[in-house]
Amino acid sequence: MLLRKLGHALAATAALFPVTSAKEKDEGGQSTFVSPDGDVAFAIDIGENTNTEVYFSLRVKKNRSWGAVGLGSEDMPGALFLMVYKSRTTNNVTFSPRLAYGHYEPYYWDEMDYEILNTTGIIDDHMVATIRCKSGCRSWPSHGGQKGYLDVYDHNSKAVFAFGPKEDYYSDDTDAPLKYHAGYGSFSLDIKRTHGKSELPSLSDSTKDVGSELIYATKAKPNWASPLHGVFMVLSIIFLMPIGVVLLRSGGWVKWHALNQSIATLGVFAGFGIGVANSFYYQRSRSFDDPHQIIGFVVTGLLLGQFGLGVMHHTQYRRTQAPTKYGKFHLWVGRIILFLGTLNAFLGFTFALNRKFGMLLALLIIFICISSLILIYGRRYMDKRRLGPRGPGLAGPQQYSAPPWREPPPQHMGYPSDPPPGYQPPSNQAGLGQMSPALRSPSPWQSNDKDDEADLNLGREQRPREF
Repeated sequence: MLLRKLGHALAATAALFPVTSAKEKDEGGQSTFVSPDGDVAFAIDIGENTNTEVYFSLRVKKNRSWGAVGLGSEDMPGALFLMVYKSRTTNNVTFSPRLAYGHYEPYYWDEMDYEILNTTGIIDDHMVATIRCKSGCRSWPSHGGQKGYLDVYDHNSKAVFAFGPKEDYYSDDTDAPLKYHAGYGSFSLDIKRTHGKSELPSLSDSTKDVGSELIYATKAKPNWASPLHGVFMVLSIIFLMPIGVVLLRSGGWVKWHALNQSIATLGVFAGFGIGVANSFYYQRSRSFDDPHQIIGFVVTGLLLGQFGLGVMHHTQYRRTQAPTKYGKFHLWVGRIILFLGTLNAFLGFTFALNRKFGMLLALLIIFICISSLILIYGRRYMDKRRLGPRGPGLAGPQQYSAPPWREPPPQHMGYPSDPPPGYQPPSNQAGLGQMSPALRSPSPWQSNDKDDEADLNLGREQRPREF
């Protein structure tokens, strides 16, 4: 009996031993999270001051344009985002606290009081920001007048993470515009365990998840709206519309010109709609006050007027077969559209943070301009060579020569003093009367025989120009 009781006591002691060991291993300190691919790592520590301050460290791979962690929410709306991206200063980073009110780019929040600590900058291949938050990290404005908050006594506090595409991006502005995220996810943090005396949070390549758990992680679907908007606008204004000009000026193909410009106009309207819808995803475009957007509205409005002028001009021209006043306005409005549209394309690539595509656009514009000039003026030159200035068959100007009786006398010779002798009919025609009309041989222009029309080369049909 005594041995049985002793065995039960030993079993109970053995069962409690792992729990005791686990508690001894978790001595508090920072809670850390590392995303599956290591793109984003985050550490948080409350320390002894449980009323106001929060210490945290954010580590993002340097090849990413930006990285962020959002506290207080398992989704974007209502979260306080702690964001970092490379600074223009060598080996430094820019820290930017932002608030998210929806599923669009968070906006910069300037009411957070924080101190950037020494372990901040470009360290090896990572952007690192170590921050001491004095106020504004435990509660903040949220959507609908509510308050977002961070419960420092929570063992299961929800948070989100996100990172930008792989590219070099540098800015010293805390409200710098950002590109659409390339990946994101959600995780939970045990913040309560970080209370007490501890050191500053730190992150390294050997950092593992401690006091955190991944909920989900996913790669973001590409935001095709921005590039699709650019494709529609560039193809319609910079490519198709100049082709329409060439069709009219070089070949005189009015119907093909109208069809081509109608397709280009529909392309502009499609790009305009996509651009407006996509503007709501970014802080830089939500207010619609950027020069790129303003010029875009102007060009779209002019294009509506341009289309109407073209229809009215062609309708009146078909009745009168003469140039109209609508045609002049149609011509100049088209030139303004091409100029403003081309200028706005360069502004658009800068606005979308894709300046490198501006060089490709410049090469495309140069190619289109040279090709258009060759087609338009080359066709006119070939027509002049083929027809000549005075009609078919005369390739060059003909030298005019005076008739023999108007030519001056040879040098050192004067005019004869005596008048020329009178006309004397030949002896064999003496006494003959006037020839009968019936016996006359008809001249070619009096002949009843019609010339073959195939022998006449009168050139192509001449039609009045619409413009």
